[in-house]
Amino acid sequence: MRWLMSLLALFFPWLVLLIYDNPGGAIVALVMQATLFGWLPASMWALRVVRENYKVKKQAKQARKAEKNSQGE
Repeated sequence: MRWLMSLLALFFPWLVLLIYDNPGGAIVALVMQATLFGWLPASMWALRVVRENYKVKKQAKQARKAEKNSQGE
C-alpha cells in the first residue's frame, strides 16, 4: 500500500494530500502541479506526507501492541 501511495504522490500529489485530509494543501499542490516547475516540490511534499503518515501508523501499531502485552500480564 505504501508503494502505491508513493507512486500516486509522484504523479498526482494533489490527490495524495486530499486523501490524507488536507484539502487546502491539495488545492495548492494542484496549482503547483499545473506548472512544470511546481510539480517537483508538490511531489516532494506529497511524498513527505506519505512517509510521515506511515511512521505515525507504525508507532500507533507498536503502542497498541505494547498496551495489549501489558494488559495481558
